[in-house]
Amino acid sequence: MKNLLLILAVIIVMISSAGCVSTSQNIVGTWTSEKLTDFPAPNVTQIVIMFNPGGKGTETWVYDDGADYVSNMTWIQNEDGSYAYAYDSWLTTVSEDSMYATDEEGRTFVREEGDPLDGYVGTWKTINEYEYNGMLYTIKNEIYANYTGLSFWTDQYGVSDKPWEMVWYPYKENAYINYYEEALIHFTILPDGTGTDNYNISYTKS
Repeated sequence: MKNLLLILAVIIVMISSAGCVSTSQNIVGTWTSEKLTDFPAPNVTQIVIMFNPGGKGTETWVYDDGADYVSNMTWIQNEDGSYAYAYDSWLTTVSEDSMYATDEEGRTFVREEGDPLDGYVGTWKTINEYEYNGMLYTIKNEIYANYTGLSFWTDQYGVSDKPWEMVWYPYKENAYINYYEEALIHFTILPDGTGTDNYNISYTKS
């Protein structure tokens, strides 16, 4: 999605490089936050994060009336040993000859630059214009070997938005998970076994 409609204003934290999906079991499991007293979203008393194997999971907001709100997410391990997860992500599948790519939004891209032997790495441009919020866009994604990238959106009038910084990682053969870096929430496991995120909320694993 072009506009990330997160309820929270996610803090933009730059990471130098995002690695592949972690095989570590330290993060896998259920993490429950401390009781929340000053959370920005009203009436949210606790957050429960489920990190599943394979880089998938959920984040659940628990409300004071017993209701909850569940968001799907994907997660990775950073080079420094910390973790990061994001709500908004999309899957891109590359053709066998690495000349075409299709994503979950139904958009088809053709390779403009890069060696097909490098797989997903290279420059990709949509074959057809993509409609979003009543406007037509041409999208060009520059995918870099260090698991980052830039997404350029140009509207039907030739006006280009500021490029969106991307993070990507291999999911399975010829398939890759992508998300915009500003959607990242960082999660660190502390020496005492508890966890914390970039909102300084503490979590305990169960």
